[in-house]
Amino acid sequence: MKIKSIVYLCCTIMTLCLFSCMTVPKESEIPIDATAADLTQKAQEAFDSGNHRAARVYYETILKRFADDESAYIAAQYEIAHLHIKKHQWKDAYTILEKIIAQYEGPMAMHLPPDYYKLAKIDHARAAEKLGIKAKE
Repeated sequence: MKIKSIVYLCCTIMTLCLFSCMTVPKESEIPIDATAADLTQKAQEAFDSGNHRAARVYYETILKRFADDESAYIAAQYEIAHLHIKKHQWKDAYTILEKIIAQYEGPMAMHLPPDYYKLAKIDHARAAEKLGIKAKE
């Protein structure tokens, strides 16, 4: 019984160390000449390794640096909403997804990548269901 407790304690300590070693970049540390594609790649790598906070920083950096690039901007917004979904933060995801859908239903829709509209609608419906909100017809 004591061996199980010791093994469990060691595993817990190792897990905590692993997560505490994940670095989260400051925006000022991200190269100014990084493209939206570079930042997206970094964000995806961070997400894949479980470092959602770092992924969020990269996506937020895209929103700040590439606000005029509709494709990069909408993709970053969607990915931030997706981060919230992964963490079961349904209200935050729902709010972002509503903004994305509104952009697609506005006058600039023709400039936006079509795939994110469909994805946003699917995730929006899922978040609405989790929140107990009746879906709009």
